[in-house]
Formats: sequence, C-alpha cells, structure tokens
Amino acid sequence: MSPVLLHIGPQKTGSTAIQRSMDASREALAEHGVYYPGPWYRMRTQASWAVMGTGSAVGRPAPDIAAWHELLDDIGSHTLRLTCLSSEALAMSDEAAVERIVAGLGGGENVRLVYVARRLDRLLPSHWQERVKSRLLWSYPQFLDLMLGEPDRADFEWRMMWRPQLVGEVVERWSAQIPVEQITVVVADEDDPGLLPRSFEELLGVPAGVLAAPTSGQNRSLTYAEAEAIRRVNHVFAEQGWSPEQYWRLVQAGVAESLKNAPLPPDAARMVGYTADQAARVDALADEQVAALTGSGAHLVGDPERLRTRGLLEPVSSQPPIAEVSLELLGSVVEGLVVGGQGLTKRKIRERRRAARAADPLATASAGSLARELARRARRRLPL
Repeated sequence: MSPVLLHIGPQKTGSTAIQRSMDASREALAEHGVYYPGPWYRMRTQASWAVMGTGSAVGRPAPDIAAWHELLDDIGSHTLRLTCLSSEALAMSDEAAVERIVAGLGGGENVRLVYVARRLDRLLPSHWQERVKSRLLWSYPQFLDLMLGEPDRADFEWRMMWRPQLVGEVVERWSAQIPVEQITVVVADEDDPGLLPRSFEELLGVPAGVLAAPTSGQNRSLTYAEAEAIRRVNHVFAEQGWSPEQYWRLVQAGVAESLKNAPLPPDAARMVGYTADQAARVDALADEQVAALTGSGAHLVGDPERLRTRGLLEPVSSQPPIAEVSLELLGSVVEGLVVGGQGLTKRKIRERRRAARAADPLATASAGSLARELARRARRRLPL
C-alpha cells in the first residue's frame, strides 16, 4: 500500500471545502501521483462509521465493516505514490478505533495525519447548527450552558462537541499509533481562506494551484433564524414520534438542503454572543488549546496564537430570541419538506418493488421478462 495522507477534519473547520476541491481536482492530483478515492467527495461514510465502530447517521442503514475492507482493497490496488483520505468523522475516533484505522492503512510509519484547529468561539455556534440538523432540541443558550459548564464526559452531546475539538487529546490519541512528527496541525486563519488549500498542496506534494476552487456544494452556515426554524421542526418530529428515516429525508435532505441552497440573507442574525461568564470560559479553553498544541510535538502550520480569544469577545446579556421569521425562510422550509417528501416517497416505492420482486418475479416484470418467466414455469410443469 502506498503512503497515506489521512485528513480527519474535524467538523466545521473547512473540511467540506477542501474535500470538494480535491474531488474537483481528482484527475489533476492523479497526474501528480496522488490517488483520491471516489466516487464521493469525501471518504466513504459507511467505511468511516464501520471502522470507528459507531452507529450511522440519522436514518441511515447500520454500517457494514465490508465497506472499510472494500476501501482498503481499493487504495491497495493503485500504483500512485500517495493516497489521500479525508473524513471529518474520524476525529471522533477513540483509542481502539485509531488502532484499527492505522493498522488497516499499513501501520504508523505509512500514515501522515492532518488535523485543522479553529477558534473555539467560531466553532461553538457552527457545531450547534450541525447538531440541530441531527435532531437536537436544545436552544443555543441551553447548548452553551452545557458546553461551557463543568465538563461532563458521560454526556453524548458533550462528547460530540469536545472529543474531536480538544486538539491536545486528539494528537495524543493518534500519536499512540503514528509518530508525532508525522502529525500536522493546520491552524485555521479566518482572514486567510487560502491557507488550507495551500497547506494541502504542500502536504500532497503537488504544485500550487492544483487544487481547484469548488464551484458547487459549499457547506454554508445557517443563520440563527434558519437553525431555529429547524429546531422547531425537530420538536414536531419528537412529539409525533416520526422515524429517523423520515427525519433524514424530510429535514436533512429536504429542509436543511433547501436552506443551504438559498441566498444568505444580508441582515442575518449571528450566533456569536457570549455572556461574560461564557466568554471567560471560552478564553480559558482557547488558552488551554494553544498550550496543548504548542506542547504536542506535532508539526504546526500557521500561528497557534490565532486560536486565542482574549480581548476579542464582547459579552452580551443574553442571546436575543427569534420572535419571527421571514416569508422567504418559511417558503424555503416548505419547499424543503416537499422535496424531502418526494424523495421519501420514491424510496418507499423502490423498496416495495424490491420486496415484490423478491416475493414474486412476475409482480413487476417487464413484458419480455414476463414471457420468459412464464415459459420457464410452463417447462417446469411439463412431464419428462
């Protein structure tokens, strides 16, 4: 197996943008000796979930470890000098999962790891949005109370936020299997969006400009009102007891996609307000991140001081509530529900047809196949 550059995100650190760039530049990367597996823009999610030993996302089928082995067979069959895999889900890996992943990729000496660190005050509202799109019922103030209160490592939502974002702990888990000098941490710079693609071009050993800017599929953040609209929909789903698959199709593939594809309102309310106590906690956590990063032994790209927040956060008394939404937002929500409902209906029709074919090949047969099946059954009944 060729050496592997493994990008583990984490979520909301520019992962989608760099994945879309590598996807759009797959042929150019191959010309420079880099294999970026398809067919999707990121590492196959079934493979990620399976090797991590976690459940799948809302409404998806349970992951099958065969997907991981198929991916390993794929990347083991090419002759290019380097493989690049990218999955922000892998930042959630525990120690046992890290060991499985690195062993499958040829061992620690064969893997170089890249992780992206982002300022915590920017991460918290982005992460709340992502969790709202996964059925979270908490308001933004409720979310901040838990995330910035006393650490509760037994809480699922606390782990979802902090396990992949505490950079010192992430580096420690992965350096148990990969030499720490082969781990690169890129410090995101909000004022330099070109830092990430430049860093990846260097890590991949390709000329500047090879990674094309993606022309579609950008993962824009939701506005506060948009996220609140989805959260209210979440309450309806919880009250009605609707299924995870219905949620996936109607809300994630329907409403959330409709909102993301809509133009960003120019007067959109932002979600970066912190009370004085919360701001002090963010400052302390950011200082801990910088200390952990500079003492980790990992290779650093960018300035760790960019992660500090002291003097940058202006405390607010409270997060202003969303009392009303625009007609445009309401229209996008309804449009998303309609589109999602159509997708759900089509899926159910396909499932019924598969079930009918399994029960009786004649149920959904074409004219030609129907004639062949009838002839086969007639022959079966004729005496020899």
